[in-house]
Amino acid sequence: MGNNPVITAVTHIDAPPEKVWRVLTDFAGYAEWHPVLRFVDVPAEILPGTRLQAQLTRGAENDGAYEFTVVDHEAPERLAWTGGIPDVLTGLHSFVLEPHDGGTRFTESEEFTGSAAVETIEPARAQMEEGSASYVRALKKRVESGH
Repeated sequence: MGNNPVITAVTHIDAPPEKVWRVLTDFAGYAEWHPVLRFVDVPAEILPGTRLQAQLTRGAENDGAYEFTVVDHEAPERLAWTGGIPDVLTGLHSFVLEPHDGGTRFTESEEFTGSAAVETIEPARAQMEEGSASYVRALKKRVESGH
């Protein structure tokens, strides 16, 4: 990781990793629980190399359409995708699910690289950390509510 900015959120979810995985990888269902991210035209099968189309709506200047490429898909342990503008600002967004105390230790992390990474991320770090925490809370609530 080096000097690249990283935003991380960790929580315990009272459900086995398999149940968390089902919600995490139900991309069409994100609109029902995720605070700002909606996936559109979700492919039937998600594998490394799959491109995901998404809409981000935070009420910020960077709202809009995004494309992510799945780079890691190891059920029910790890999911990662990457997106952004190569060499300028890209993010590697990863999710790690580990069995822990009868549930799941869920870690969501995004590492930013590119020439604009530090100058773009650092001024917005607190807001981005709260955004990640909000996402993790929403996932936890969705999984623990039985969906």
